[in-house]
Amino acid sequence: MVPRLKGDTSLIDKALYRSKPYKNPYEDITDKVGMRYVVLLTTHIDTFCSIIESAECGAFWSQTKDKDYEEERLAKPLEFSYQSVHYVLRSKAGLSIGVQNLPEGLACEVQIRTLLQHAHSELTHDTLYKPKTTAKPSVKRTVAKSMALIEATDEFFEQAMKDLASANESQRVLLDYLSSAYKKGTGLEPGQERSNQLVLDAFMEVLPQDAPVHIEEFLTAKTYVFDKIKEQKGQRHFFNQPAVLLAYFLVEKMPAQTREHWPIDSDDLAKVFSDLGVAY
Repeated sequence: MVPRLKGDTSLIDKALYRSKPYKNPYEDITDKVGMRYVVLLTTHIDTFCSIIESAECGAFWSQTKDKDYEEERLAKPLEFSYQSVHYVLRSKAGLSIGVQNLPEGLACEVQIRTLLQHAHSELTHDTLYKPKTTAKPSVKRTVAKSMALIEATDEFFEQAMKDLASANESQRVLLDYLSSAYKKGTGLEPGQERSNQLVLDAFMEVLPQDAPVHIEEFLTAKTYVFDKIKEQKGQRHFFNQPAVLLAYFLVEKMPAQTREHWPIDSDDLAKVFSDLGVAY
């Protein structure tokens, strides 16, 4: 993310030619330096806000929230208009960046928007809300409807993400266990490729309850599995993934079902069969 520095002519234009009531334009204009973060969902905005308002950030910067779309929704529940979160950060005494010492009170602006909010702003903000000559009522209404649709879309996405996270919780717990067991047993960093999800998804419904407990018992009894995995380092991609531990467990417990429903390269599965001494 690269900060934006307001150009000299833009600064002069804002300070002197837009009928702004600045008493001290250079000090009062807070977006001489700005940063904009565009995120996917409104919950991601909350994450950025918590970072900016944290004690760690507060040790170096004082902050004020100059615009908060959530507060504006509460104040004007029937209005659908431009949305964003704006902070003004001011440097505290003694702050330096690299070899550059910053003067106390130096202001910069941070904007945080969702991708949909950003699209709405880029398309409409300069022409619809800033000029004195406002757009026709029909145009304003169309833009307001688009903002209402953006709010609804964001709510649908948020609910979908919550539902997906809930549905995938057991799979996430299992993958976390497999990753930890892989690193502990092999000393290697486990891969996190999509093949892990494909294998877990194919067999979640047939795994026993408390699957990590059962897999742990299997791995404790057959510790040589980790040596077999290390032998394939840099040769077989799947053996770099933590789901390979699940493959060994499945072949041991249900070889025919595993072979029938295996979702990826069968050569890797045949190697697992061979390592366990099971006919493929």
